[in-house]
Amino acid sequence: MTETAPQTADHVAPHEQIELLSFTVGGQDFAIDIMLVREIRNWSAPTPLPKTPDFVRGVINLRGTVLPILNLAKRLGLEETRDETRSVFVVLDEGGRTFGITVDTVSDILTVPRSALQEPPSVMGGIETSCVESLILDEERMIRVLAGERIAPRIERAAEGASDAA
Repeated sequence: MTETAPQTADHVAPHEQIELLSFTVGGQDFAIDIMLVREIRNWSAPTPLPKTPDFVRGVINLRGTVLPILNLAKRLGLEETRDETRSVFVVLDEGGRTFGITVDTVSDILTVPRSALQEPPSVMGGIETSCVESLILDEERMIRVLAGERIAPRIERAAEGASDAA
């Protein structure tokens, strides 16, 4: 009988791993599935839209497409970065919906075993919990993994409201 070695982070089958783009928002660590990331862009001032929630910065022209931009710090109820010109947009494509989120800095691409993803404790409350699908421990820091589909629906409703007003 052949013994198999226990699976470690270095010896996990590719289908049992997930790649995450990690970034900071409001001085805290977050990540999102790399498969949702379309591109990372430098800051450009969005055009504000009337009658949108305060976390919708506005829209930008992305190669002929109107792209909604979400202020992720406000969406999560975190302190905003004062110097937005140093921020970047992470353009996400989730379920055919394309939108951008502002982040302070992009940190790294992490490859972690799916077994390392932990469910957030039920004591967490508020809007942040609704966007956080899991937690991972990476050395000394805790990283909140965001669910793209939980961020996007409010953007669509906000954009629909703005087009109704026009």
